[in-house]
Amino acid sequence: MRGITCYLFDLDGTLVDSSPVHERAYRQVLADQHPALLPGFDYRTISGLTTGDAFRSLGLDEKQNREATLRKQSLYREMVDSVGAMPGALVLLKKLKARGAAIAVVTSASRVSATRTLEATGLLGLADALVTADDVTKGKPDPEPYRKALACLNADPAKTIGVEDALSGIVSAQAAGVKVIGVHDPAIRRHADIYFDDLTAFAEAVA
Repeated sequence: MRGITCYLFDLDGTLVDSSPVHERAYRQVLADQHPALLPGFDYRTISGLTTGDAFRSLGLDEKQNREATLRKQSLYREMVDSVGAMPGALVLLKKLKARGAAIAVVTSASRVSATRTLEATGLLGLADALVTADDVTKGKPDPEPYRKALACLNADPAKTIGVEDALSGIVSAQAAGVKVIGVHDPAIRRHADIYFDDLTAFAEAVA
């Protein structure tokens, strides 16, 4: 990636294989608190959103949203030890760090959940900055998370690449002036500036 000095990585579904765990947590909350919503629930439609925005999109009012969000986060944290890093993630991050690149994780998760996920997957310490849902007023697809990450690293958008697995993240990064590498989901290929099937292929392409 000639000329790129900074990489901004999404976390869930990009660096770590946490989407199945998040989906189980959402489904459990809906089953317990809002069973009428469960039959029509499709995790793919909320992938990449903050937990609050996800429940809001399902029609919950603010009181219901707060209760559901707290329960969902608690359930996820109980299961976080079952989350693993995506194949190639550790190799890729170490390779980029060895080349002097700055790295930030830009996630829709809370800071507690994100930190525990990074710890559980052995990736904590490889990022120079962490931007979470707790650090912004508007989550993805708004550009605020990526703008925050750029500011944290004092990075030039023209020399920065975002790495995402969901459309909401791609839109967020591109709106902040950052080109995006899409991974893991062929459905996002046409929206990303560059696409790799997985992080192993991405790592192999790093000169």
